[in-house]
Amino acid sequence: MSEYQPSSSLGWIDFSDNDRQKVLKVIELLKGEGTVDELGIGVIRNSLSDAMFPGITTIMTRAKYYFIVPRILHDFITEKPAKISAKQYLSRKENEIMNQLAVKYNYSEDEKIMGISIAKRNKDLPTNKWEELRYKPSVIYWSALRRYLFYNGELSLSNLLDVIDRKSKPDSAYTYIPTEGETSNDKDAEASESYFSLPDHPKDWQKSLTINLTPIEADFLKHRIMDEYGDSLLAKILSTKAATKDFLKSDSYEDMCDMPFVNQLPAANQNILFTAKGFWQILYGAHIRFNVLLHKKTQGNKAYLKEVEVYWKDWVNDMKQFNWSSFNRTLMWSMTKESSKVKGHTETFVNNWIDLIEQKQFDTSKLDDFVLKQEGDNKKSRSKLKTDHDDYYPGWVGISDMGFRFRNAKVIIKDIANNI
Repeated sequence: MSEYQPSSSLGWIDFSDNDRQKVLKVIELLKGEGTVDELGIGVIRNSLSDAMFPGITTIMTRAKYYFIVPRILHDFITEKPAKISAKQYLSRKENEIMNQLAVKYNYSEDEKIMGISIAKRNKDLPTNKWEELRYKPSVIYWSALRRYLFYNGELSLSNLLDVIDRKSKPDSAYTYIPTEGETSNDKDAEASESYFSLPDHPKDWQKSLTINLTPIEADFLKHRIMDEYGDSLLAKILSTKAATKDFLKSDSYEDMCDMPFVNQLPAANQNILFTAKGFWQILYGAHIRFNVLLHKKTQGNKAYLKEVEVYWKDWVNDMKQFNWSSFNRTLMWSMTKESSKVKGHTETFVNNWIDLIEQKQFDTSKLDDFVLKQEGDNKKSRSKLKTDHDDYYPGWVGISDMGFRFRNAKVIIKDIANNI
């Protein structure tokens, strides 16, 4: 019998930028790095990820969108189109570019064009029937545009769009980046009022648009990252060709940790990198126990239950040899609490779990009690372990890996490195 593969879609009424950001955080937890966060530890993963790869999230695809979004807004400000708001113009252009890029690359999913599946559905429809891209690059990349100072301000996207509509529009919406031999004081080099700092681009940039960075864009993005987050792992990887090459050769986060360039990193970067790796090695055991408990409770896939119990035995053997000197719990919590609010029951659960494992106490009855309580506290009425249901789970449930945004960072870094 074939396994049931549920499908679903998610939408929301767009009241504000804050509401949008909350939804995107949920979407990020559901994407890429491990599906639903049953035990509530995603907040720690995200904080460590952000420290290593600032300005990159798991819902980003290609580096080109760092430039596409502000250029669309620049066009609106300079062209002053009538009878359309900045928000409407931005939405229309993002959908237009989605379909344009899809056609250019023959609807290939390998290019990681945002909304490629929607563009495929639009292919045989008249333009007035096109489906729109829901999670637009402008929303997904806005925080990074602020952090990398592509946008020269602190406003949310929705607030900026309101400001653009209310204010008289300046002749130029971005700061001109002078070429060699020019100075920033040249008469027309800078706008008197600017929203964005970007390399110069042709007026008809959209006609020749590709998903790849130009050499000027790649260099610009690289130096923005290094200027604003020079101490981050992301900046250190970009700082030398050897580090970039090692990183791009890596197949996973764990593989990256063993690359030669890591030995050349400052101690602070190594500390974060290995603490993140150790955090998942330790907490992976909790997710194994969650799956053991779940498959026992549902009386479902007995063969898979045996497989998970083997995972547990292997994990215990690994943890008996774990190098605790490479894991800095104090650093983990300080970084997490600096950027996020941690629920009390999650902090208690993580500390209790780490304490027992560090003491090599692998008594499953006590560890299972921790997991049962945490999953119930975290999921409440949606608890899979504490509520009665007859759902069937064919395999692993919950986070299965923590890439710490490695794969997304690899795409962005590759985009930069391939075009400099």
